[in-house]
Amino acid sequence: GSLLSGGCAGAFSLIFVYPLDFARTRMGVDIGKSVGDRKFSGILDCVRKIYESDGFQGLYRGFNISVAGIFVYRAFYFGGYDAGKYFIWGEEENQKKASFLARFLFAQMVTSSSETLAYPLDTVRRRLMMQSG
Repeated sequence: GSLLSGGCAGAFSLIFVYPLDFARTRMGVDIGKSVGDRKFSGILDCVRKIYESDGFQGLYRGFNISVAGIFVYRAFYFGGYDAGKYFIWGEEENQKKASFLARFLFAQMVTSSSETLAYPLDTVRRRLMMQSG
């Protein structure tokens, strides 16, 4: 349950924030250039120019792999923690008895594992973003 709901929530949120993340990535590369060589003057200019050159789908280049990546990340992030705490400590009574440090370290392990699993997909996503415009 938690794996699926966490993954779906992350995937759904991308529909709204992906074009902004896309523009942020493109502008991050652009900002490394000298002022005269920059392609974009701001975030709206970036979105407008990509839309003009590649259309609506240009703003969502890499979206599918991004959905897969965020699904993996959020599923393991939320679901991994929920499932893992039952696996390690058992029932909720025992979970509450676990020390703060043990729960904190377990949460860090889950977060790090989730990021590690999703990182290759994020790399592909960023490369696809760079192909627009």
